[in-house]
Formats: sequence, structure tokens, C-alpha cells
Amino acid sequence: MTFLTRLDTAPGAVSQVALAQRGRAALEGLGSLQRHSSSSIRARARAQFEQFEVPSPPALDADRAAWRNWLREARAIAERSRAYRIERFHQRFVAEEIFNRAIPAVEDRRALFEKFFELPEGERLGSLELEPGLEWPKYYGQVEWHLEPGGWDGYDLYGAVLAFALGPYVFRHGGYAAVEVGDDILEQRQAALRQFRSPQIHRLYEPGCGGFSTMAAAHRLHPAAIKVASDLSPLLLRVGHVMAERSAVPVQFKQRDARDTGESDDSFDAVIMYALMHEMTLPIAQASFREALRILQPGGELVISDPPPFRAVSPFQAVVLDWETRHRGEPLFSDACVANWAKELQQAGFVDVEEYALGDQGYPYITRGRKAAR
Repeated sequence: MTFLTRLDTAPGAVSQVALAQRGRAALEGLGSLQRHSSSSIRARARAQFEQFEVPSPPALDADRAAWRNWLREARAIAERSRAYRIERFHQRFVAEEIFNRAIPAVEDRRALFEKFFELPEGERLGSLELEPGLEWPKYYGQVEWHLEPGGWDGYDLYGAVLAFALGPYVFRHGGYAAVEVGDDILEQRQAALRQFRSPQIHRLYEPGCGGFSTMAAAHRLHPAAIKVASDLSPLLLRVGHVMAERSAVPVQFKQRDARDTGESDDSFDAVIMYALMHEMTLPIAQASFREALRILQPGGELVISDPPPFRAVSPFQAVVLDWETRHRGEPLFSDACVANWAKELQQAGFVDVEEYALGDQGYPYITRGRKAAR
């Protein structure tokens, strides 16, 4: 998923389109609540949790069942803390209420946003290719991801909701999921892109792009690179295409399955998977790794940025991350935090595989590997 938060700093000129004051005020209030709760109240909850005797986490190579059992015990300990219960209540309240506030606020200015997301006729810097007959994984359309009513494609103006409502007034504060208060989610994308070992990227591919955010960050670092981004969602692709064109960034957007990109063998020197793995089942992730390896040139590299594994964070942070699966429309979040992506990359055929954290609480967490040179 993509959350644009600083449209005025994107390359090129972007029209200033805004919500009415009432809509902005409601969302700013929710953003402030999330920021306060996930900083001061969460810090108190963490301190109280650490006073209790918590069982040692499973071994590094433990299976999902072992982690589920340990998380059940650790969660019960965390819930002894009133501060933890209050902070988690605030998290759920904000996660639900932002859509209850943002959608009516966007509807109030529907004509304005419809005009913004309809590009005028003329030449395009990039392109948009949609495949109406593309078959989606069964689970994809059955989940209201992030508690969005109807899921990613459930409301025709979700682009405006994300770019002009939730992004600037709520998500820019951080304090949700693996994003800490004060984290800059656009800078985090650039930080992930800096993890490619090659100083120059010529052809960059992003499966599961969710829109334009990663390619916007890539353009700042590698303006001359050819950029191709794909996703299953036609709505997110249309939004990404509009934002890229309005930002004067050429991107080829394609509706594709990450397991079958339709790209030629050895055609990219870099593939980025940003915040994607926790929205895939393990078999789909494994197939996507094999596809990334196929389209990479010999010596090309895959960089993954996703929430950290439970084994790489504190017990309290593991409990906080696990909460996402049961309470924020993230059915695969905990499974992704148990998975060993470095091991999966090696099994897919990647070499020089590494994994490490960039942030203090483990996020962004990077896993990267190369395609062997011939």
C-alpha cells in the first residue's frame, strides 16, 4: 500500500487539492491521538511489560506453531498492563475512524477530486496497462486490507483518501504497525532503495507497487532509470499513473501478478519489493522470488523491505506487530514475521544474501540478494 504524504515536494509541480476544514480537523485529531498514544502511552506499556517475567522467545529456526504458542503467552502478559490495553484501543479506534471521517470528507469534494484524477488528453511520460481478465489470488479480494471498507478497490476515490486525507493528516505522524512515531515513511522508501549495492540502477522493477510512492523515491535517487511498476489492483495503478504523470515522472504501470510479470528474462538490474511480503502467502512469495530471479540480469539484485521478523525484535515489539494480524485487516502479517526471507531467497537461487534492520525497532527490515553472475 502507498501513502503519499508530501505531494508538494514530489518532482515537478503537483496541484494543491485539499479537504474542507471540517474534514481536515477530524483527521488531524485522529493523527494526534495516534501519535500521542503510540509514543508516551506505548512507552509506559513497554516499561510495564518488561517488569513481568516473560518466557524466552523460540529458537531462531522455530516453526509457526512455536511462535504462535509463545505469542499467546506474551500477549496475555502484555494485556495485564492498562497502558497496553489503552494504547491498543486507540490504535483500533483510529484505524476504523479514519475511514469513517476520510471518505465523507472526500465525498464532500467529489467533483474536485474526480477532476484531479482524470488526466487531460495529451502525450504521456509513462504508461498504464490494465488486464481486466487477470485472475487474482482468492484471498486478495476477500480482505478489507487495513480495515478499508470494501478492500483496496472498494471505493473509487481511495486515491484521494490516501493521498489527500490519511497520508498528510494521520500517517505522516507514524506510530502505526511497524512505523514508529517520527518516522518519515517517504524517507524510509529512499533508505530501502539505497540498499542496492550498485550505485547506479538502469532498469528498476517493483511488483506490488500499490501506487507511485516507491517510484517517486526511486526517481529522486535514480532519475534516469527506466521504472516499471506492477500491481493487482486497477484502482491503485490508475492512481499511481495519475500521480506519476502529475509529478513529471515516467513510470510504466502494469496490472500483473508478481508470480508472472510477463517481462523478459534478464531484463532488469534491480527489483524492489516494498511492504509487500506481509500481504502474500508463503507459496505466492516463493513463486514471486523465483520470478524476480528470472527477470533479473546476472549480477542484478533484489531488495526486500518489510516489517521485521519476530526473532529480530524485542518480545514487546513482537506482541505489537502480531496485533496487526487480528485487529487491522492484516491476515498474513504474523506469518510474514515468522518467515525467514533470507532463507527463502537462498532456496530460490539468490546468492550473497543478507538481512539487517535500518530502524531502532527493526523497521525497515532489509533482505537482499543477487542473481549469480554467469
